[in-house]
Amino acid sequence: MHRSVRKIVTAACLSGCMISLSANAEDLIDVYKLALENDPTYLAGFHEHEASKEIYAQAKAALLPTLKFDYSQTETSQDIVSSDNQVFSSGSTSYPTTEMTLSLTQSIYSYSNWAYFKQAEEDVKRVASELEDVRQDLRMRTAENYFSALREYDNYTSVKSEVASLEKHYELVSQQREDGLARVTDELDAQARYMQAKAREVEIRNTLKDALQSLKEMTGQLPQSLVSLGIDMDLVEPTPAMPLEWVEKSRNNNPNVMAKRYAISVAWQEVRRQKGGHYPTLDFVFSQNNRETEGSLFGGGSEVETQDMMVKLTVPIYAGGAVSSKVRESIELHNKAQDELEVEWRATERETYAAFDGVVGSIAKVEALQRSVDAYELGVEAKRTAYESGLTSSLSVLDAERDLFFARTEFSSARYDYLINTLRLKRAVGLLSDTDLEQVNVMLSGEEQAFEITASLMDSRTYRSSEQARR
Repeated sequence: MHRSVRKIVTAACLSGCMISLSANAEDLIDVYKLALENDPTYLAGFHEHEASKEIYAQAKAALLPTLKFDYSQTETSQDIVSSDNQVFSSGSTSYPTTEMTLSLTQSIYSYSNWAYFKQAEEDVKRVASELEDVRQDLRMRTAENYFSALREYDNYTSVKSEVASLEKHYELVSQQREDGLARVTDELDAQARYMQAKAREVEIRNTLKDALQSLKEMTGQLPQSLVSLGIDMDLVEPTPAMPLEWVEKSRNNNPNVMAKRYAISVAWQEVRRQKGGHYPTLDFVFSQNNRETEGSLFGGGSEVETQDMMVKLTVPIYAGGAVSSKVRESIELHNKAQDELEVEWRATERETYAAFDGVVGSIAKVEALQRSVDAYELGVEAKRTAYESGLTSSLSVLDAERDLFFARTEFSSARYDYLINTLRLKRAVGLLSDTDLEQVNVMLSGEEQAFEITASLMDSRTYRSSEQARR
């Protein structure tokens, strides 16, 4: 890496905020582990998966026997109002009746139940793919939010460096103006650029605070310090080098695509299940009943035990057209699932190509911007010297300072874009794993370059008070 790159990274780690020498500096893996335990989006997806997979047990239950026990107790009061039987021409009584029934039902044949079971098997595969997508999404969001915070911190340190340089230049021009060596317009230009940089500093500082809050949104706590990106970073071309091969991988591995494929199978089994409403069902029913009556109007009580075994055939004939309507509905939903797969596949294909081009483009961009920063730094130094010698205008120095700031921020962003696009490419093909995060985490420099998130950074009132006191 060139001298300027080391200066940028060192400045990003040393200026603006305090250096953290604590062993508690949080790197990418630390934040990811916290997100695994606390991110509500991931936890909601996990619990949804746990709930959805219960459909398999429910469908399996429809094929297994059901056992039911019924118990009832009845109090009966009877009065003879009239009777043709002279023996029982009048009278009244009251008695209880206790009845217990144990019944077992086993489905012998049900087309709908077997289709429902096959549907549940496909649905379990679908929710497993969706859970994998939730996991990969967590890894991607963690990396994006982590590097977004580092990106904004680099911008923050860069703008503070610009502010310091412009302040120094403004003081120099003001002094020259007092000595009659500079024009009023030079002083006004220097003041205007200085205040513009101060305004950018406030804006970037707020953006940095928001980026840190994004991490808190995932982990439930504000990080105390984050490990910065190291000075040396290997820029590796995607392997394989042909984007079409990555697209083919995404077709076979992307969890969203796989989930949509299983959703088609689920929808087709739903068609079969609804068609089963036209077919007969066959069930075996066994029941044992005990009925004890402790009295009657015409004599003593009784206790009767009854056992019934029945093979029950049910043939649906007509249900008002409801079954046919449900079949048509499920067919249309199956067609919808096929269209949703095509939508997902086209989006994944575009995402894969974009991520591949992003990696390749980021490599070229980092290399170009690296040389750009080198050139701008030399240009700023040369123009400062030329201005002090009276060979160039103050505006030329101000333009050079501004261009250097933008070059530094673009260079910093390009480095993070490379890392993010590398992970996005893995995400697009459905292969983003914990190992990928660990490989990126190695590029973080270590705790000696961790920056501490101070209270003054997060408190705007403290920042304004300190600025007013300094002025």
